[in-house]
Amino acid sequence: MTFGTRVRRYPLSGHTAAVMGAERAFSELQRQFLGSANHGLSSARGFMPTLKAVENAGDYVVTAEIPGVAPDDVSVVVEEGVLTLRGTRKSLDWSDDLSEEEKEAESTRFERSVRFNGDIDEERVTARSKDGLLRIVVPKPEPVAPEITRIPVEAG
Repeated sequence: MTFGTRVRRYPLSGHTAAVMGAERAFSELQRQFLGSANHGLSSARGFMPTLKAVENAGDYVVTAEIPGVAPDDVSVVVEEGVLTLRGTRKSLDWSDDLSEEEKEAESTRFERSVRFNGDIDEERVTARSKDGLLRIVVPKPEPVAPEITRIPVEAG
């Protein structure tokens, strides 16, 4: 029995068919609107780093998988409580000998943003990249201890 025969005998139905149909329609829309002229997205199929964010007691830790992206090609910005990761992933054929148009065609730009559940200390954010994994530590602000004022009690 070939694959085609099996599909004809047991067609998808219900929820699974609807999901697969929606995915197929979305892929077709991407192909139509992005087209093959947009080298930046079509060459690497719209590279987007995979993000994972974990909330700990004193900080948030965000990890991004960015294989093939040099630390110099990544920008981490925190503004108004939103962490934004921007960068460029160069193809394996990319070199300094290429013209500006060829460099643009041989690279893919990406951008991801994370908004946190609570307040963050924007001044103490750190980022470290190693072996294609970017680790960003976003500390929570130190809790403000209430100020205790001792009032002397006078006799009489």
